[in-house]
Amino acid sequence: MTATNSRILSIDVECVATSHTHDGRAPCSVAIVDEQCQIIYTSLINPTEKVVSDLYPFTGLRMKDLLQAPTLDEVLKEIHPLFDATTTIVGQSPKNDIEWLKLEKDVHYAQIIDLSDWFKTVNARYGSISCFSLAHEASTLLGIDLNAGNGHLATQDAKASMQLYLKYKDNESGKETARRLLLKTRPGITPAKACNYNYESVCLAGYFPQKCSCNRPSFSDN
Repeated sequence: MTATNSRILSIDVECVATSHTHDGRAPCSVAIVDEQCQIIYTSLINPTEKVVSDLYPFTGLRMKDLLQAPTLDEVLKEIHPLFDATTTIVGQSPKNDIEWLKLEKDVHYAQIIDLSDWFKTVNARYGSISCFSLAHEASTLLGIDLNAGNGHLATQDAKASMQLYLKYKDNESGKETARRLLLKTRPGITPAKACNYNYESVCLAGYFPQKCSCNRPSFSDN
């Protein structure tokens, strides 16, 4: 449940690679969407770290697109006033996004709604818990293809997160129906899978230890 006076914002951050491991990333774009599904902030970000790949299939951006963009510190000065201690943040596994944007609990937000937790479900066939990507959720439950075109746009992902939140926030039976539908619907080919979890020698297998080429801990182990 969210407090009646809480501002609800969805966030999404896209990243370039700053190392060849799956955990070496720096923000290159950000979007914030309000409860009316309006984009209240979006910006490209010029990384100050050395970049080893623009991860074009995922960002849709080339490094030249970022040269005139503000730095992350400059972006944060504009973003932080949009949040306060009552804000509810909505996102798909938003932990990293929150860390990249340096948002602090009880300063910039009161609570987090993680859509991946909403829709994860027991997979009886394999005796495991199935978690789904935002792209699969958007395609199956909203009819929106987030993998169309070149790369994920932060604005599209943030909007999709808010649409999912609004559709299912007060609908527990709907969530259960959604879980069953997500489980039985075959996911599309993700950009990471299309690249065999490696692009320009950058490991893309943060959630797939069996595909990892950098021997770093899986995100699911964190």
